[in-house]
Amino acid sequence: MEKLRLKRMGVMNITPDSFSDGNQLQTTGDIKARYRQFGQIDALDIGAESTAPKNESISWQEEWQRWQLILPLLNNFKTTISADTYHPETIFQLVKFWKDHKVPWDLMWNDVSGKFDDWVKDFLREGKRFHYVLCHNRAPTRELAGKHMDFAQDDGRIEEELLDFFGPWAHERVVYDPCLGFSKSYDENWFILEHLPIFQMRLKHERWLIGFSRKSFLRKKFQTEENEELDKLHVQEVQRLKLKWMGEVWVRTHRPELL
Repeated sequence: MEKLRLKRMGVMNITPDSFSDGNQLQTTGDIKARYRQFGQIDALDIGAESTAPKNESISWQEEWQRWQLILPLLNNFKTTISADTYHPETIFQLVKFWKDHKVPWDLMWNDVSGKFDDWVKDFLREGKRFHYVLCHNRAPTRELAGKHMDFAQDDGRIEEELLDFFGPWAHERVVYDPCLGFSKSYDENWFILEHLPIFQMRLKHERWLIGFSRKSFLRKKFQTEENEELDKLHVQEVQRLKLKWMGEVWVRTHRPELL
């Protein structure tokens, strides 16, 4: 496998209830200011529904309404746009926007549901500028994706479980995401982080996404709730872990300018 190609993915949550930065981006001015703060990034990950376990799920129509705040800013955007949604209807509204406006960016579907279904296959058929993030989530249906912690377990089989989960879906435009913090125990999250090179080698897959910025298991390990401190600790951990990473690794972070 090739040497590491690190990609920076900036997080932008246009939600009122995100646990880490909810209700901070409510105007186009807020959004522009946040984007300028990011500096040079490889992808902008936009979330319009919080999947924190304490929050109620919303319909795709409500999610799409929230997207209207940011869509006018994306016409001439050149960085990859990553849509953090488990609603297929939302992603196909974005596909339509992409086609109607002939935008210059690639579209990545960051699908936390972990369901490689006909919706996903149809999305990938749209063409080479459409990419899909396959997330490991133990929730049994798309509709329950946000209730992922109801299905958490820790039976000591996370390594084989991930290998079995990702194995069938190798595709050049699919990015594997172990989905840290989703339906996993504290120990499982850290096991995956420490052993990512094993998964990379055994699955022989080049493209991975790692997202643990401001996650609760990071807060627990370092005993802090302060975002500023957490962001520094996240960078510290990425710098340590990336020494063994290979291939293309997207790091999803609230503060990409620090990496």
